[in-house]
Amino acid sequence: PVHLGGKDLGPDPYTLLLSALASCTLSTLRMYIDRKAWQIGTINIEVNLSQAIVEGKIVSTFYRNIIFGDPITEDQNERLLSIARKCPVSKILENGIAIETQTKFLN
Repeated sequence: PVHLGGKDLGPDPYTLLLSALASCTLSTLRMYIDRKAWQIGTINIEVNLSQAIVEGKIVSTFYRNIIFGDPITEDQNERLLSIARKCPVSKILENGIAIETQTKFLN
């Protein structure tokens, strides 16, 4: 952000994270749909993030909407919801995350 000394020339970290979730979801769905040879046209993914403080901790909730351009069957819908939850980025975000950081020196 400009107010923090940035130049506002690229996406913010939240947008990058949401983009990763959306693109992973779409790729995972497309691979499954192609493997099943289902005739499903346009798919759009909408993702949003909400954060709240609960008991002194930040709780993040991701909202993901999968929008199909054409109708699909109820069986396809249920299966594709299940597949979307299995995309690699979803799995990372839904599990406990630990981040270990260290410094290294070139010389």
